[in-house]
Amino acid sequence: MKQKLSLFAILMMALAIPQSVKAYDFSAVAPSGQTLYYNIVGGNAQVTPPRYYSLHYSYLGYVAPTGSLTIPSSVTYGGHTYSVTSIGNYAFSSCNGLTSVTIPNSVTSIGNYVFSCSGLTSVTIPNSVTSIGVGAFSSCIGLTSVSIPNSVTFIGDSTFCYCYSLASVTIPNSVTSIGNSVFQSCSSLTSVSIPNSVTSIGNSAFQSCSSLTSVSIPNFVTSIGNSAFDGCISLTSVTIPNSVTSIGNSAFQYCSSLTSVTIPYSVTSIGNYTFCNCHSLASVTIPNSVTSIGNRAFERCDSLTSITIPNSITSIGDSAFRSCYSLTTPNTYR
Repeated sequence: MKQKLSLFAILMMALAIPQSVKAYDFSAVAPSGQTLYYNIVGGNAQVTPPRYYSLHYSYLGYVAPTGSLTIPSSVTYGGHTYSVTSIGNYAFSSCNGLTSVTIPNSVTSIGNYVFSCSGLTSVTIPNSVTSIGVGAFSSCIGLTSVSIPNSVTFIGDSTFCYCYSLASVTIPNSVTSIGNSVFQSCSSLTSVSIPNSVTSIGNSAFQSCSSLTSVSIPNFVTSIGNSAFDGCISLTSVTIPNSVTSIGNSAFQYCSSLTSVTIPYSVTSIGNYTFCNCHSLASVTIPNSVTSIGNRAFERCDSLTSITIPNSITSIGDSAFRSCYSLTTPNTYR
């Protein structure tokens, strides 16, 4: 009886271990010499990893593409020619030997975590691409610049996060929102121009962009997410347009070089930690539209000497002005 139970337990353990599953329908050699893998989706070819195992082991047992890669616009298999229209999730994830990629005009979508490649320094995205998936270029630490074509309408969350060398980026007018963590920890990014088409800036969108000195927020943005510019220690000035109705918690926390800020009349509340640890902030204007100031909103704003709190304010959170040692009024909130 014990032997039977033992064998049963071993069988169950084996079934619980994640198995490597072949992910592709066929393979073919690319014009640049590397072997690529494809699935047939809707009568077209989609570039895919050779197997679904895990994010970092999709090429385990296979030769991962390296060097300069040119993805073909079409590929032939079984006597049929298929147009290459998409790059599937994880297709080149952790292919750290890839240095550059040319994507053909036939491709319309780039999937999730496609190019999490530490060695990638350049990529050409054609005008045919309309969507870029979640984390598509995350952790591409060698990528220095990227131009997003006007055809792109959707950029997924975390698309360029942890691209430490990314110094310049072009966001086209076709993009309507900047998602969560899109440029988080892009520590070489010095400036960014957000087009007028953008209406919202997501949570942590530019968090820890430590080299970012200036940012222009267009007049059509209505919301700035939580921690959107948190840790942008080089940011010296920011203009918040009248279209903005909400500024998220910790939105400008640890912007230690920020010297002044004007909050527009469209804003009705200042969230928790919004300007906490902005050590250089000497001047701030709070309009009559604001009714509440959140917890620790201006905590440790050491350079803030005075502030006018309008009669519209009905609540001030805990420690809202704590450790504002240069602030002469209102002393009751210190």
